[in-house]
Amino acid sequence: MEANLRDNRSESSGWLTSQQVEQFKDDGLLIIRGLLPSGAMQPLIDEMTQKVDMAIDEAVKLGLLDRKFEDASFSTRLALAEDAGSDHGWLWQSYFRDQKPRSNGMFILRSFPILLNTVESLIGPEILAHPQFNIRAKMPDQQITVIPWHQDLAYLVPEEAGETLVVNLWIPLVTAHAKNGCMQLLRGSHHLGLLPHDYRDQTPGHTGSKGIAETDLPDYEIVTAELDIGDVLATTERLIHRGIPNRSKNTVRWSVDTRYSQIGLPTGRENVPGFVARSHNRPESVAKTYRDWNRLFL
Repeated sequence: MEANLRDNRSESSGWLTSQQVEQFKDDGLLIIRGLLPSGAMQPLIDEMTQKVDMAIDEAVKLGLLDRKFEDASFSTRLALAEDAGSDHGWLWQSYFRDQKPRSNGMFILRSFPILLNTVESLIGPEILAHPQFNIRAKMPDQQITVIPWHQDLAYLVPEEAGETLVVNLWIPLVTAHAKNGCMQLLRGSHHLGLLPHDYRDQTPGHTGSKGIAETDLPDYEIVTAELDIGDVLATTERLIHRGIPNRSKNTVRWSVDTRYSQIGLPTGRENVPGFVARSHNRPESVAKTYRDWNRLFL
């Protein structure tokens, strides 16, 4: 059964009401409308626009593409170029398959004060920007990015992070709707704990990502989270969810997922550092720029 979305209109500060916090605890998810101003996302969008420019320029130099689609929008340009190229899939495979940029734009978004106010409402003021984050360019009719139903904890090390509340914020950089591959979630399914992830998608061209088979899904309401730019979807690490296929003609569903946990708790990614995004106890430890973030990897 598909549920109607509850509308949570955000105030500009980002602080959640007690009712919103309780809803997050009950449902395992919270959709916050109009949370982020354009300034939180535009630096990252500008970086991705430059990367699309670079990828298309390289494709033209290699003779894989004979036009640059310079007048196309951010939401459509990559898809139009990919569709017109002689080696279909080359642009995405070469430049956009695995994106975890520790860039200025990503840092600005992940450490944006309004966003951190929302996170603090859920886990308190000692906030680690979790090692696990992504920017995703989901292409039209692309099977490889259709991830089956799953819980994020299954992609961490559950034996380490099983008691850590990890708040995942899913942020669209273009309007995300059912046609271009938004998120679907099972409201309240986080109360079940971690389920077996024995399913592998064996569709040709797919990565075989592990998940939960649809025949094994518990009977919970399905929420289809259609979001505008500026909206944010918050979920827990145990909530069952998936990204549905992009069936649009030429729209790339650009999105970011950025996770947060309490400083000092296991992340399930102990070999990869996260950065301190906010700390009342040790404010001097907070990363001030993306360079502070990158120094953690030296």
